[in-house]
Amino acid sequence: MTTSYDTYRHLYGHRILFLVLCLFVVTLSATAQRRQAKDQKVYLDHADQLMYDQYKKPNIQIVKGNVAFRHAGTTLRCDSAYFNERDNTFEAFGHVRMNQHDTLTLTSDYAWYDGRPEREMVFARKNVVVTHRKTSVLKTDSLNYDRKFNYVFYAEGGHYHDSKKNVDLVSDWGRYNLDTREASAYFNVTLKSPDYEIRTDTLYYDDREGRAQIVSPSTIYSHKDGYQIISSNGYYYMNGDRTEMFDRSMIENAARSVVGDSLYYDSATKISRGIGNVVYVDKRNKNELHADYFTYDERTGAGVATQNAMFMDYSQKDTLYLHADTMRVQAFNIDTDSVYREVYCYNKVRAYRRDVQAVCDSLVICSRDSSLTMYVDPILWNGGRQLLGNQILVYMNDSTLREAHVTGNALSIEMMSDREHYNQVASKIMHSFFDQEGNLRRNVAEGNVMVVYFPMDDKDSSLIGLNYTETDTMRMYISPERKLEKIWMAKAEGTLYPMTQIPPGQDHLPQFAWYDEVRPVSKEDIFIWRGKGNKK
Repeated sequence: MTTSYDTYRHLYGHRILFLVLCLFVVTLSATAQRRQAKDQKVYLDHADQLMYDQYKKPNIQIVKGNVAFRHAGTTLRCDSAYFNERDNTFEAFGHVRMNQHDTLTLTSDYAWYDGRPEREMVFARKNVVVTHRKTSVLKTDSLNYDRKFNYVFYAEGGHYHDSKKNVDLVSDWGRYNLDTREASAYFNVTLKSPDYEIRTDTLYYDDREGRAQIVSPSTIYSHKDGYQIISSNGYYYMNGDRTEMFDRSMIENAARSVVGDSLYYDSATKISRGIGNVVYVDKRNKNELHADYFTYDERTGAGVATQNAMFMDYSQKDTLYLHADTMRVQAFNIDTDSVYREVYCYNKVRAYRRDVQAVCDSLVICSRDSSLTMYVDPILWNGGRQLLGNQILVYMNDSTLREAHVTGNALSIEMMSDREHYNQVASKIMHSFFDQEGNLRRNVAEGNVMVVYFPMDDKDSSLIGLNYTETDTMRMYISPERKLEKIWMAKAEGTLYPMTQIPPGQDHLPQFAWYDEVRPVSKEDIFIWRGKGNKK
């Protein structure tokens, strides 16, 4: 097989062209590398005067008047300088001004510029001002600028101002990343705007996101809404005036406070949310709401508590403890002197106070008149007395029960001292009134009244017999010693049985039911549900 001359020429021509292209690329690469190496060099572009003093300043160019340097896209001007061309460094004095592209300007009275590739540092001192992207300004007396990683550091106090968001950040020590626009501030830190102020010892601020992160004990003050937040771990978003706080943080103002493992607050909606062992305190009405989940709306005064919810009212001398599956708080006449709140509790309600205990399915507490209204299978205990009915309304004194009004299937039962016999009154409606010591002084029963009463001998307190009475209306007056003073009835029919002649079953009314087994015995016992269905 033979190959023509033209074929050889064609093949070798392409190889020669390929070699020429490779040499051209190599040459361009080498040129680029030389140019890059040149770009790492500090250039003295101008000076009115240039001199040497080899004895005092060996290898140093002393330059004065309108001095201008250039290095890797940065220009620096000053009044005078000591330039070490060999080390790629210089000292700048008087009216120092550095411009990096169109994004950063640095001014100071003095600067040390280290242009060596492995360093690329600027050390500026006295009246240092750094302006970044025309909106962020940092002022300090001592600043180090790492051009390699685009960080600025200050250690003798700094003041950062974000004109776009109108935010000021002041601290003893800090740093600022020019690429990410994130600032870290330490010791005596204050971040403030016209609406809020944060004081702490460690804070991270993201300029782009408008977000402040706190990692040490901190206090956030809201000048606009008059509240403060105390936390050591969380985030504050300046753009929306929102907070996310953790590790047992607190939000409070003059009227109320909320503490929780995690707290979230939105100033625009005025809604706060707490998760994990939340404690809401109403300072004016002297009550608290505890729960693992809680939300509250400041504008309406409405709140919801669920998961281990407990209400505490200490506005009186004794504290009322109440538990339910869910509790809702609603404020009325909010932000006025006549403000009051209602707490709606539902599903498996249990309440305990030393003088009164209660169990029901749902309950409403009103701070305006210190009342409790119980619904669905309510049971109320006061000392040795138990009240039952379709609905029970209770009014409280400072430390005792004041009144109890029972509507529908009312039944009052009082255990006698022998713990075997019970005084009983059943009616459609019943009103009980108590003295300052919490003792029953008057009882009014209306509608189909039935009474089982055991009168006692005044001498030895022994039981005389059983008095069974039926009437339409009955009023009983009780002495402080819990003895019957007088009784008034209309058209009564009754029978007195001696103790030895009581007919079987006559000692209990048909409605009789004693629920002592489900009675709350302590503030801790309110979390253990026992209702009518649990009666032994």
